[in-house]
Amino acid sequence: MDIKQLRYFMTIVENDFNLSRAAELLYVSQPTLSMMINDFEKKEGIKLFKKEKGRMTGLTYVGENYYKDACIVLEDYNEMLKNLHDQSKGVKGTINIGIPPLVLSVVFSTVMPKLILENPDIKFNIKEIGAYELKNDLLLGNVDIAVLLSPTGLADNLIETVEIQRSELAVFVSPKHKLAKKKEIKWEDLDNEKLAIFDNTFMINHLLTEAFERHKVHPNVILTSGSWDFMLNSTKINHDIVTILPKPTNDLYQVTDVACIPMSQPVSWRVVLTRLRKENYSRIESYILDSLIQSFIENKQ
Repeated sequence: MDIKQLRYFMTIVENDFNLSRAAELLYVSQPTLSMMINDFEKKEGIKLFKKEKGRMTGLTYVGENYYKDACIVLEDYNEMLKNLHDQSKGVKGTINIGIPPLVLSVVFSTVMPKLILENPDIKFNIKEIGAYELKNDLLLGNVDIAVLLSPTGLADNLIETVEIQRSELAVFVSPKHKLAKKKEIKWEDLDNEKLAIFDNTFMINHLLTEAFERHKVHPNVILTSGSWDFMLNSTKINHDIVTILPKPTNDLYQVTDVACIPMSQPVSWRVVLTRLRKENYSRIESYILDSLIQSFIENKQ
């Protein structure tokens, strides 16, 4: 029997073997209830109920033992359900999460507010700094969970990671820029171009620097900043400036007066939830990490 059938069985016993009353309480028909019992007894080759003239009068020896076991199983099942639904109610305390500003805006814009509202007894400290600098905070224990870009540059034996978003970097320019008419940007197209990029506290800065060196490109970096919207506005105001940002920036915000152009050999943008490997995690750390992972799984469905 499954849990539902166990409930049917116990309801019959607890209503003095009156099938009509049990069926009414269970919102099923009496024939359905009777068929379930008969099918189970036939399948298992046992008899649960004593019968006289086709009517149930009591439990057999086997039925009595089965009823005792069923009570234990159902009690454990109800306790399991209670624990399942109360898992967040007992979680209190403070959680420190480090998230780069752009990632917070693009990836966590709906997830984080919802999580905060659902957990009023938890204090969320959100630290907004670039992923490159955030790595040090994670290693020093200043944050419980860090949102980084993969590859993180940290040894696998030190951290656990879960990927939550995968995309790529794209070029953003004014429609009046000479590159705006291209359907795809090659790295050599950026040679000597005036560029606005994230400062060196951000992983994107280091990913781009490596890509420039790899492709032997020498852009004219005239602006570094920690503000993605400032860099976008700079391309709107100064039509000569090019900036490089994750493609979801355009997908999410439907940026106007700026052209978003894919790259022929793009730098991947993989966002990962990260925490230090430890023998034991606090209840709040495990709960929040699991909740975040589940939120992103649901968003993908």
